[in-house]
Order: sequence, then structure tokens, then C-alpha cells
Amino acid sequence: MIRNAGALHEMGMPVADMLRGYLGTEDAPTRGRDLHIGDPSRGIVAPISPVGALCGVINGYALAFRRRGEDRVGLTWVGDGATKHGEVHEALNFAAVLKLPVVFVLQNNQVALGTRLDQHHRPDGFVGWARGYGIDCLAVDGNNVLDVHAAAVLAVRACREGRGPVAIAAETFRIGGHATHDVAEARRTFPAELFASWGRRDPIGLYEEALLAMPAERTDGVTRARLEEIEAEVEAEVEEAADAALASRESAVAAPGDEEAACYG
Repeated sequence: MIRNAGALHEMGMPVADMLRGYLGTEDAPTRGRDLHIGDPSRGIVAPISPVGALCGVINGYALAFRRRGEDRVGLTWVGDGATKHGEVHEALNFAAVLKLPVVFVLQNNQVALGTRLDQHHRPDGFVGWARGYGIDCLAVDGNNVLDVHAAAVLAVRACREGRGPVAIAAETFRIGGHATHDVAEARRTFPAELFASWGRRDPIGLYEEALLAMPAERTDGVTRARLEEIEAEVEAEVEEAADAALASRESAVAAPGDEEAACYG
């Protein structure tokens, strides 16, 4: 899953188009150029390979929103490792000084390519770190869907009321790793018990249990059987999208030697 896959889906991009982007077909959103996918018509900015660099880009969008008088808010994610990139510091300061309508999600994965947080970050977490720039920061359980949603609603409201930018410090844990070598490094860095503990805190599983614990009138009487049906429906949707994307490898192959196709978008 590459960076903004969740945003692509939530903002309305068909799953088949997401997968076509990964396969680099001509009918993909990026026309075969790169798997960093975006769609400005849906409000999605494509990620940039140097992680953290998108913070400055989102500032530009937010400044444009203000100058155009648009009731819109920019949002981007920054991992704990990327917070140490120079452009992130510049972007946070720039957004704070101009009070831009931007939400920065500071995602504390606990490990960045095998580097523990305490090896590159002295403060306790990111709440005080963000406030050092003059940015209000909300601390959330990054694996709790309801907690993150509530913070996002508050952050966006603050931005729309001219009280931006706002940061959301999300505590989570990178179970899988960013790359194959990262997985091995992380497993050597942390005890197995830590992976087991976070593994029991899968966001989807936690959300399902929260729904089942709520009064029936708040969830339209959702049951475990209904949740299993939803999971099966989603799996079928993804499989259908995968088949459609794979078919594009035969019908919409990006032309080799095309200079435009060789560029990274």
C-alpha cells in the first residue's frame, strides 16, 4: 500500500484505477508514469518520493484556497522519520506564521527504516514538538478509527474558523515496514512481544469491536454476522477491481520509449 491509498479510496477514486496506477498501465490515473497517484479533480495531490516534501506543496494549496475565498482545508501525513527533513520544518513554520488552513497528521510509527524514534527525536511524542511552532496539536490513538475521526473533525473545523494550522499526533506502530529490508531491521530492533501487542490492535478489528459494543440503535443493529458479510463484499469488490486492472495490462500497455511515460509525475 503506497502512502495515500486510503485517501484515494475515501475521496472517490475507483479501486481499479488505484491498482492500474500500481501496474503502470496507460489507462491509469498517471498514464503509466508513476505509482504515486493523485487526482486533482477529486482533491487528491499525488505523493512525492522524498517523504515530507508534500508539506510545502499542501501549504501552497491552502494559500490558494484562502486567496480564492474557498472553504477548503489541506491535509497531509508526515511519518516520524520524515519529521526530521528540513522541508517539513520550513512548511510547519510557514503554515503557522500565515495561519494556513492545513492539517498535519504526525504519524508516529515508532520506527523509521530501522531507526527507533528515540534515536532521532528527543521530546516525548509530538504534541509539544508541534506546539513549538505555534501549532495546536491533538493527541490520538492512531489505531482507533473513532478517535482519529473525532480529532480530524475538530482540526478541520478549527482551520475553517481561521484557527489553523492544526496538527494531529497519531500514536501507532509500523507492523509491516516500508520496504523488505525494513521489516528485518524492525524485527531485530524491537522485541517480538511488541509486535504481538500492536498486532492485536488492528484498526479494523478495534472498530468492529467498538461497533458491537455500542447500543443497537446507534449502529442500526449491526451484528458480527453483518460485519462478516461486509468483509466478504469488500473482498469481492477488491478482487473484481484487481481483475479489471490486470486486464489493462493487455489492453492498455504504456508505450515503451515514450519520453512522457518515462517521467515521474
